[in-house]
Amino acid sequence: MRKKVKFILLICALMFSGVSNAHDSNIATFQIRHLDDGRWIYEVMTPLYGIDQSLIASSSDKAKLKTISKDSTAYKQRLVAHIKQAFDVKAFSRGEKTQEVIKSQLHLGEGKIKLDDHLSVFIFEILGMPENVTQLNFSISNMANNDSQNNILRLIDGAKNKRYLLNHKNNFSGVDKGFFFAP
Repeated sequence: MRKKVKFILLICALMFSGVSNAHDSNIATFQIRHLDDGRWIYEVMTPLYGIDQSLIASSSDKAKLKTISKDSTAYKQRLVAHIKQAFDVKAFSRGEKTQEVIKSQLHLGEGKIKLDDHLSVFIFEILGMPENVTQLNFSISNMANNDSQNNILRLIDGAKNKRYLLNHKNNFSGVDKGFFFAP
């Protein structure tokens, strides 16, 4: 009987912890994904509150920004600009000569957004990615204004994926070597 009670309590605790984190605005997921057709995309998944607070904190006119409706085109454009500004990713690839390394600063192109209080999703095309990426240097500072922020960066290539935790301890940055193409 005691084992049954402990088991039920464990199940309840696990269910509660899953529910309590479902709306945690201190966690965001970022993904750099290599698609089967050769294109690259950048995905941001976060509660609207978290990215909104980040946008407000980085704004020079906080009072005006707070008055803009979250359904408006102006607000969505500011969010997109904010995400693009915080995307600092450099890709390294091999050159034609032995030991030659080429560095490419990546940029975000056109995209789609879906705003929702629980989970907002932003998807952008990545521009400038070289063919044989041997290394990525990344700094993704969205929501760095929040002292308890943790961002998860996932690199995805087909069934392969790798995760990085980005937070204040690593200045929301890191380096990956050889995930997309072994050096």
